[in-house]
Amino acid sequence: MRQKLILFIVFITVSVTGYSQLSDLHYLPPLKQGGNNNAIKEQYIYLSTPETTSFTVSVFQGSSTTPFTTLSLSNTTPKEIVLGNGNNNITLLTDNNTGIILSTAGLRFKSSGGEKYYVNYRGRSSAQATSLTSKGRQALGTHFKWGGIPNRGTHSSLSNVLGIMATEDGTTVTLSGYNPNCEFRLENDRDGITSNSYTIYLNANETFVFEAYKAETNANIDGWIGADIIANKPIAISNGGLNVAIRSGAPNRDAAIDQPVPQDKIGKEYVFIRGNGTTETEFPIIIGTQNNTNIYVNGNTTPIATINDGDYYEIPSSNYSGNIPGSNMFVTTSKDAYAYQCMAGDSAIHTIGLNFIAPVNCLLPDSVDNISHIQDAAGITMTGGITLIASTSTPDENIIVTDESGAVALPTSIPVTGTTEWKTFYISGLTGDVSVNSSGPIAVGFLGFNGARGIAGYFSGFDTVPEVDLQVNGGGCLPGAIINVIDANFDAYQWYQNGTIVPGAIYSSYTPTEAGDFFVRVTKGGCSYDSQPIAAYYCLSDVIIKKVADTNTVIDGDLVTFTITVESLGVDPITNIVLTDVLPNGLLFVSASFSKGSFTYPNWSIDDMYSGDLETLTLVTRATLPDVNTSTFTYTNNISNSQDQTDTNITTDDPSETITVNLNTPTTVITNRRITYRTTRF
Repeated sequence: MRQKLILFIVFITVSVTGYSQLSDLHYLPPLKQGGNNNAIKEQYIYLSTPETTSFTVSVFQGSSTTPFTTLSLSNTTPKEIVLGNGNNNITLLTDNNTGIILSTAGLRFKSSGGEKYYVNYRGRSSAQATSLTSKGRQALGTHFKWGGIPNRGTHSSLSNVLGIMATEDGTTVTLSGYNPNCEFRLENDRDGITSNSYTIYLNANETFVFEAYKAETNANIDGWIGADIIANKPIAISNGGLNVAIRSGAPNRDAAIDQPVPQDKIGKEYVFIRGNGTTETEFPIIIGTQNNTNIYVNGNTTPIATINDGDYYEIPSSNYSGNIPGSNMFVTTSKDAYAYQCMAGDSAIHTIGLNFIAPVNCLLPDSVDNISHIQDAAGITMTGGITLIASTSTPDENIIVTDESGAVALPTSIPVTGTTEWKTFYISGLTGDVSVNSSGPIAVGFLGFNGARGIAGYFSGFDTVPEVDLQVNGGGCLPGAIINVIDANFDAYQWYQNGTIVPGAIYSSYTPTEAGDFFVRVTKGGCSYDSQPIAAYYCLSDVIIKKVADTNTVIDGDLVTFTITVESLGVDPITNIVLTDVLPNGLLFVSASFSKGSFTYPNWSIDDMYSGDLETLTLVTRATLPDVNTSTFTYTNNISNSQDQTDTNITTDDPSETITVNLNTPTTVITNRRITYRTTRF
């Protein structure tokens, strides 16, 4: 079940304050690798700041109030913290400390006077390397999606990980919405956690780590991607894979982790810049937070894919503007979505890294000062550089990149297809401390490689975005509800329903006429900003059922796969819902898979559903003709639903599919002037 919180209530405040990596407070939850030292052995934490005056940063381990270490930091004196190797039970846990609550793991960083700085974790082993950039205070929130790269290889050390760190006492965290066949480690038992959801209870600065060991079950390849992490108080998470192998059946692997922000701080518009990899290792990963999210690439008006809440989609590398480092891709989504990037430091498939990508906006910061020791990865030298997104309104000469050798000449910028607002650069061969300063908004990432090791990091996000606060009047459900912008001091307004513009809805209030997801795009001073979406539901129950076939014309004996969805658009829960699909004679049941509940042909019992829930049943059938004398026949397959509540059917259902079955065309074979007719029947 992908449960959606009911957001359409009497009063809603949407506050988007951004997520710059610069912060006065940082959290690094612990993580877990598949085998000690297999992904990470040596570990450094790099701290840097634009502040010219020295200040003190205190580093605390777990819930301890005594500093683990303190250091003095300034722009000219970045610092490194060298950690214990491998599974030190601070940043990386041993088996028996995984899947349990810990008070001694994880790190938090706090400056003495509110000064802001970067925290970048880098680790490596004999053949792997990885980087994770803390998102500071903007990493804190109550609703996240578990993200990373699908783990398809065969090496025994492959592992997917989610680290959680609480910030307040009395924190409840629930992990749900993953493939029910996923299995997570409980201390030394790799499949000790098998329930369909799991709740933990943490106090301030306590931690918990989920590990989905890939070799345990095929569901652990990607069944965790898009899972919900929901807390009652702010938490920080880190996620990814230690190790990750992208090629099915191959042992080649690398480490790939990053820290995301909560889903109320993400967006709809992203620019990706290609690294040094191949088509196999260079691709964005988009994770949906709402049903029916369309993904558009390079300004195309036809979506490349449509995903639901908790689904993910890998955008093929062929959509980059070219096959060379620095090529770019412009991605927009109809609804807010998480964006990750798999990229590589070199052409080998075992040099990948993972970046959590911030959406572009005209209030991106105008400087990154600085990325400390860009060529260093926990004691080894990497070869690489930076990726740079800049506003097209900024002259190239106003963008200054420096490293330890001084100012660096910019290459020619690459325009971004599908938008006139952004251009990109790729600058290689940088060393030492790297700074980028501009007269306009920029976003900066870095990447590198050393032999088999690849690394990537992202150093930019929003600094400040104005609040767009919404209030609902009129009862809180449809019909009759009105959405208002509270502080209506913007220059222009445009409302959207399910990611599609609502013609004429250009005022500070809007009255929805049907259920859906709504947001308002406001404009001020030439910049546009979106409110977070809210869902409008009907006061009465409305159950939508749909059935889609993968093909409508087949040959006798072919398989036909039906995808059946059910969605609740009523404000109140519906209970004991059952979908019934009695197949006509000639469509033979083969198998079924489903997102929730149980299935005993012909009934799919889903139990209860809440506002916005969307569940899916995949039904595989075999089509046959009624007898040998029939060359073609048509079947109509219908579904129906029942539940405790009355379905008002406000929204039209689409419960039927028609399948035409044809006899296989005879094949004529001429041999020695004799004609033989072969008719193939399955």
